[in-house]
Amino acid sequence: MATDLNPPAFTTPATPRYTLLEDAQGLLISTVQCALGIHLLRMAGLVTGGTAGLALVIAYGTGWSFGAVFFVINLPFYAIAWARKGRVFAIKSFVSVAAVSALADAMAPYVSIAHIHPGAAAVLFGVVAGAGLLGLFRHASSLGGVSIVAVIVQDRWGIRAGWVQLGYDACLFIASAFVLEPAQVAWSLLGALVLNGVIAMNHRRDWYVAA
Repeated sequence: MATDLNPPAFTTPATPRYTLLEDAQGLLISTVQCALGIHLLRMAGLVTGGTAGLALVIAYGTGWSFGAVFFVINLPFYAIAWARKGRVFAIKSFVSVAAVSALADAMAPYVSIAHIHPGAAAVLFGVVAGAGLLGLFRHASSLGGVSIVAVIVQDRWGIRAGWVQLGYDACLFIASAFVLEPAQVAWSLLGALVLNGVIAMNHRRDWYVAA
């Protein structure tokens, strides 16, 4: 995200070269933000898109641990990530998913919220998790999943990755209607809109280039 309010005109940002410590703290802060966002969603009984949303739907429907479900769901995607984005991206994504899986469950007894309005939970999730995802992208990582498959579908069959992702998320929200109340689904859609808005407005390569 931009920090210089008056950047020089017609300049190209240099590629960041993080030290091991800088990379580690960036990934740690970003995964904590993502885990906190998911924790807020769970406190309000909401869902989101992507593999995190699928893990939440399964967790709500079965009572299983979100962290365990989220970790297992993402396992098949690491081979795809390795092939498409390289070894470093795949390893960092694995670490990030494992961290979010552990942290989201670990937060439950320590970040207890007696009541939160679902609208507040949706907006806060979108802002906090959006910032977390931006941090992961900047440090050449991700939370795995559908976006990688969407790029492959675009390359092979010419269907835009954005439409593939949108179609998946639409199916996921329809499925969530079987385990959530209509109002919860509506608030969940708000959270997804805020999240995607944060990423769309701030994930720009003319502001920074991922390491």
